[in-house]
Amino acid sequence: MQAVGNTFIKLSSITLLALSVNLVGCQTFKNLTGAKDGEAVETAEKSEQGYYKEAVNQIDKGHYIQGIEELTNLRTFYPTGQYAEQALLDMMYAQYEGDKYEMAAASAEQFIRLYPSNPQVSYAYYVRGVANMEGSSESLKLFKLNQAERDTAYLRIAFANFQELINKYPNSPYAPDAAQRMTFIYNQFAESEMSAANWYIEREAYVAAVNRAKWVFQYYPLSESTPDALAVLAYSHEKLGLTDLANEYKTLLQINYPEMLTSNGSVKLSTKRDRTWLNKITFGKLGRSNTTDKSVASGEYNGATKTQMIRNAAQLRLAGTNTTPANTSVANNAAARNGISVGLGLPEASAERVTSQSSTGSTAREANVDPLNTNPTRRTTLNDDSVNDMDNN
Repeated sequence: MQAVGNTFIKLSSITLLALSVNLVGCQTFKNLTGAKDGEAVETAEKSEQGYYKEAVNQIDKGHYIQGIEELTNLRTFYPTGQYAEQALLDMMYAQYEGDKYEMAAASAEQFIRLYPSNPQVSYAYYVRGVANMEGSSESLKLFKLNQAERDTAYLRIAFANFQELINKYPNSPYAPDAAQRMTFIYNQFAESEMSAANWYIEREAYVAAVNRAKWVFQYYPLSESTPDALAVLAYSHEKLGLTDLANEYKTLLQINYPEMLTSNGSVKLSTKRDRTWLNKITFGKLGRSNTTDKSVASGEYNGATKTQMIRNAAQLRLAGTNTTPANTSVANNAAARNGISVGLGLPEASAERVTSQSSTGSTAREANVDPLNTNPTRRTTLNDDSVNDMDNN
């Protein structure tokens, strides 16, 4: 009898221990999932393939918010699945198409960080730059401003994004279009300075106009604003009574840009320049990451070949935000920067160098592009079999 009692006590102890472990396990699971009492732990409602198929369906219909939601669920429930990387590529595309430019840039940045060896990583670099550039264009749409007449922070970021792309992936199908965008941004920074110079001329603040024009000639010598900068320098020095200096700049104009002078030697200066580009071309199309879609390379390229465009863009640099301006006092007779005599005394030793630059400047002018003409498509890292399997389901 005593043996039976001991056995009962042992069985009871084991049962209580099992119940205790079970309760602790349940509580631990709740703690791990963050669920409260009475709440069900959220689970995937679809397969990974199901989420992706629905996302593509929504995106193709132009329902970008719904597509983003499906892709977000896919990456939440299947973070290491077959479609995880492709989902992020499609997400940045959908965010871009849905005018969520900051989100698109952030998704592209995340993709670059998480999947640096992905064969479509150059697409992420490209989307990041285009999204930042389009963010800059938003104020153009809202306030009807010229690119050169508003804050350039987004353009500076986009330029750096494209620069990184062409440096790391010069053979990428996105490199030529990135190079065109860099050339456009470079020209916009120069024109921003010239807009200020013209503003000063309208108010007869000629010394300030000289300072702005010299900045362009010093830091943006390959831009399409170079002839305008020389014209402002000639005109402003003439207005300041510095005839000899004005004539030196007129000589430069005669050598490099004779169309900027009238038959009697006066400077052709317009403070209300026509802002439409004479050599306007379109950007390539930012598309969905589909490896068979090369529409991004279909942009028009005037003058330079795609290889030349990339090579020329790689030489472009924006003046830093903390760049110290050169001494632009009208009493200064020579300021040498980067092998070019800038401003006063320029013609004596630099006419030949300026002439040699003018050919590159022509290429830059031919590369003007319309920042509002973009029509995205998508890219994919999935193989054809995966796509076919999805379509058959």
